[in-house]
Amino acid sequence: MTRRFTHALAGLYALVAFVLLRCAAVSYQHGALHYALFFTAAAVAFATAIVHHSYLRDELRAAHRELDAATKPRAATPVEDGVQAVLVTGWCCDAWAATAGAEHDPATCTRKDHHA
Repeated sequence: MTRRFTHALAGLYALVAFVLLRCAAVSYQHGALHYALFFTAAAVAFATAIVHHSYLRDELRAAHRELDAATKPRAATPVEDGVQAVLVTGWCCDAWAATAGAEHDPATCTRKDHHA
């Protein structure tokens, strides 16, 4: 939902709450206490909805910020670059890397400087 829509919805909640309070006041003036209580309770429910709606809107914005921060590619730190460089230089050949360093046939090894 867009920001304009969420603000409009909160404004609509407030308008409905004020109309319900007006209905409660008119009902009370005409002696219908049970209707006045009902309209007052409904107005309080809408006021609570405004507060809850603003809380959820703030939570949604925070979640969007966290998601944006988590999905942005981050630059590798110098330590990570160093670890990767050491791992790559330790490779004998592609077969060694694919087998996680297991022994393989030196005849098929593509490395130029064998340490046999």
